[in-house]
Order: sequence, then C-alpha cells, then structure tokens
Amino acid sequence: MDLGTIGAFLLVATVAYVTPGPDWFVVMRHAATSPRAGLVAGLGVQSGLVVHMTAAAVGVAAVLLASAQAFLVLKIVGAAYLVYLGARALRDSFAHRADDADADAGPTTAASSVAVWREAFVSNVLNPKAALFFMAVLPQFLSPSAAVAPQVLLLGTLDVALGLLWWVVFVAGVQRLRSVLGARRSRVVVDRVSGVALIGLGGLLATVGRRT
Repeated sequence: MDLGTIGAFLLVATVAYVTPGPDWFVVMRHAATSPRAGLVAGLGVQSGLVVHMTAAAVGVAAVLLASAQAFLVLKIVGAAYLVYLGARALRDSFAHRADDADADAGPTTAASSVAVWREAFVSNVLNPKAALFFMAVLPQFLSPSAAVAPQVLLLGTLDVALGLLWWVVFVAGVQRLRSVLGARRSRVVVDRVSGVALIGLGGLLATVGRRT
C-alpha cells in the first residue's frame, strides 16, 4: 500500500468526519457540558469504531451485513437508541432552561465519564453506517496483492487516530460557542439541536438499506 493510497483514504475519512451525523450530536451534547465530557464522548465514539474495524478485519461485519435479518435487527435497535438519546436531550434542554444558574457544569466524575463513554460507544456500535464504511468504503483502498486483514487494521487505525484529532478540534469549537452564548444557554441550544437531529437521524437510519 503506497502513501498516495493512504493519503486518499485519509481525505475520504476526513470528509466523513466533518459531515454531520449521529456521532456529531452525541459528542456535541456532552461537549456543551464540559470539555472533558466532550472528549470522553469522542473517545467512546472512536472505541466503537475499533469494534467495527476489528469486525471488518475478521470478516464478521461482512457476514452481518450479508444477513437481511441481522442487519434489520441492528438497524432497528440503533435507530431506537438514537431516538431515545434525542428525546432525552430535548427533556434535558427544558431542565436546563428551568435552571436559573448560568454557571459552568461541575467537574465530570469518574462515574459520569464512564456513562458518557458508554453512551457514545453504544450509539456508534449500533450504527450500521459505521460498519458499512469499513465494508464498502475502506475496501476500495485495499491492495488485492496483499493480505486483507493487516491492511484493514492499518487504515482503520489511521481512521481512528484521525477521528481523535477531529474530536479535539470539534470540542474546542463547541467550547467557543459556549463562551459566546454562556454555559446554560449554550446547553439549551445544543440539547435542542442535538435532540431534534438525533430523533431525525434515528428515523432516517430505520430506512437505510443494506446497499445504501
């Protein structure tokens, strides 16, 4: 695999990251609470991608996506989870509005960090589009003359590393918004935008076909 191929893959992966999707809004919600929570959510998302990468390398994802019933179950469960997260975000937005204190959120505890990581991890693992990226997009950059699994792991690792860098930039952008609007108001805005987006994406995900 030459450097040109790797560069082209990273360019495609960058476009995928900067395009709004479920991961965006999950991370955005937590980043509006605190930088640490946002970074933990980003780490959760990338941990989910490690699962997809490993599955693709061993062929599990190919089997899953080839099965109509397995894909349908993953799609429905993933869509329902996004709708749940969106509904919770909308609920939280009204709770923040009712709170008169316009102060920064308290420090993220170890327990809450685990909950944030778990939420982001599960939302990514249950997103069949993430699996489709590793099974439909990534193979376009593989060399047929070399072993597949090592190439998948190499490109997948680069993709995960690129994503970690992206989430650092993304969280910094959310913090900039937070400094302009204020802590409480930014959380209300972000929760409402994220809530509507996640519910909409959940509904859209339920209509995704295996060949999308």
